[in-house]
Amino acid sequence: MSHILIAGLGDLGTGLAEQLIAGGHRISAIRRGEQAPAGVELYSQDLTEGAAMLPPDPVDLLVIIMTPSEYSEEGYLQAYVRAPLTLLEALGRQQPLPPVVFVSSSAVFGDQEGVVDELTPPRPERYNGKVLLAAEEEISTRSLSTVVRFTGIYGPGRHRQIDKAARLARGEETLPAPQWTNRIHRDDCVGLLHSVVQGWLEGREMPPLVIGTDAVGGRNLDVLKWLADQQGLTLAVPDAPATGKQVRSLYIQQGHYTLRYPGYPEGYAQVLAEKSSSKLKVQS
Repeated sequence: MSHILIAGLGDLGTGLAEQLIAGGHRISAIRRGEQAPAGVELYSQDLTEGAAMLPPDPVDLLVIIMTPSEYSEEGYLQAYVRAPLTLLEALGRQQPLPPVVFVSSSAVFGDQEGVVDELTPPRPERYNGKVLLAAEEEISTRSLSTVVRFTGIYGPGRHRQIDKAARLARGEETLPAPQWTNRIHRDDCVGLLHSVVQGWLEGREMPPLVIGTDAVGGRNLDVLKWLADQQGLTLAVPDAPATGKQVRSLYIQQGHYTLRYPGYPEGYAQVLAEKSSSKLKVQS
């Protein structure tokens, strides 16, 4: 049984904790709130305030899955740089730092064109990508680590694209320019993180970077049209070439993880069904 500390017990952290507990591991966790899955030893605190209450006994692996309290440069700096460094410094005073799995984003690639993967140099233009890249580099200098860069996450409770498709079909918004969309289902985020964690715990040589994205991608307009169609709405989209980056995962392509939802429509169909079921429950 390994002892894993998860910093950030939101949707992904909770899913990962549940899988690891089912596998017989001991899980400690840090989050601002008071809720945690059964079996998790919770240390409720806000790392952005400088505190760091930690388990008294050694940790074998640290997973950092932070979420900013506000979507601004300051919010990102607090969540992705200051909070992790506070944690690493506190943990380093108790023990040699264990390997770290750090959740980042494909935003570090910036607005590059064409196919990008784990071998593509990052080129962020906006504050979110720049802060995340700085965090990745800082963590990698302090401990052995694997950075997991996710593309856009969708799944249960994440209805933004579904709602956007409906607004577009009703003429409430202007159709966006055709761009490549890069997505990954929430369940595959959890599964991929579990795969990386298991690799470290089993003593395998793990890569410093893993990209989490599905195998399809596609034009944003095609996804939005399909989502409108499934809601009984009509959305006409032009047959124009897409611009932007197409994100690929060498880690997944090489067979280290098998996607449960390789892309739309399978994953989005599940989200639509979940949303419809929720509406029925509310109405009843």
